[in-house]
Amino acid sequence: MRPRRSSPLVFGVFGVLATTFTAVVLAAALAGGDEAAVPAGPGTAPTATERAVPAPTERTEVEPPAFNPPRKLDLGALGESEIVLAGGSAAADRRAARSAMAVDLRYMQRSQTGARLKRNPLYGTGMMRPTTCRAPRPSTQARDMLAFLNAATGCLDRAWAAKFSQARAVFQQPRRVFWSRPGRGPCGSYPASGAAAYYCPSNRGMYIGLSHLIQQTGRIDPASNHVPYLSVLAHEYGHHVQSMAGIGGAWWWEVSNKSKSAQNAHSRRSELQAQCFAGVFMRTVRVPLGVTAARWQAVLEMEYSRGDDQNGLGLRDHGNGQNFAGWLDHGWKYARPGYCNTWTAPASHVG
Repeated sequence: MRPRRSSPLVFGVFGVLATTFTAVVLAAALAGGDEAAVPAGPGTAPTATERAVPAPTERTEVEPPAFNPPRKLDLGALGESEIVLAGGSAAADRRAARSAMAVDLRYMQRSQTGARLKRNPLYGTGMMRPTTCRAPRPSTQARDMLAFLNAATGCLDRAWAAKFSQARAVFQQPRRVFWSRPGRGPCGSYPASGAAAYYCPSNRGMYIGLSHLIQQTGRIDPASNHVPYLSVLAHEYGHHVQSMAGIGGAWWWEVSNKSKSAQNAHSRRSELQAQCFAGVFMRTVRVPLGVTAARWQAVLEMEYSRGDDQNGLGLRDHGNGQNFAGWLDHGWKYARPGYCNTWTAPASHVG
């Protein structure tokens, strides 16, 4: 299934002033390095996030990590910039200024990678408001799963576009590759081995198999509990959020030429942040999409079983079960992207 996308752009009557301000913002953002600004990206490797593991046989109570991210965030120049325009409609002026000042966070110098990870403008956008969302209940039929994924992705588009607008950053919707037959994309063949779904940064594509997803997610009946499938989708979208915020490129730039251990450590922080972003969104649709307490607990148990110490795969790139479920619940609890800053979290909470 090929995606549909749109990327509207508005420029107000105060474009000249806002454009001048943009140049100042960009100069401040890109200062501090000798290299030319280029788009950073983790190459062509897919970000595989959901593995084929058996559902847990016992109920497991899962608690979020026992810490709170800092209340006051140092957002740097991009996060603190303000502009006031005289005359006209205040709301129109604000919209024009935000649009004109939009910065593409995917572009950076190597000296900026730490700031992209730890002081990203997205972290200062506050709580994600409840999202108006309507989606049909999925079933084991591919057409029903397709309708559900498309509708839920539309809700994700609106929710995260609003956050990027608040951060005055460029946002583009991801490609929807919800497939019913195996194929091949820029990140390789799909289905990917051991993954129910993956995100491909090369083409901003979310790759999810309509029937394959059910097979790889413990064969949970989507008609009786659709929330695990919403969680998978929201996690993949979380990787897209990271990509658009420059986080996906920044972490790979930092460790691409380092040891496998260092790469795994950054991979864990990336995966756990995507979990947290998923929880942030799911909290906002808990009422319209029926994310009940019982269904949420079932999702936490499923995610716990996917942890590096639980799935038997012998890898150390996603985080242990406690953290993999805990960061999802952490995002749900606080519903703030700023509380998903895994890049400043203690090592014990991202292990």
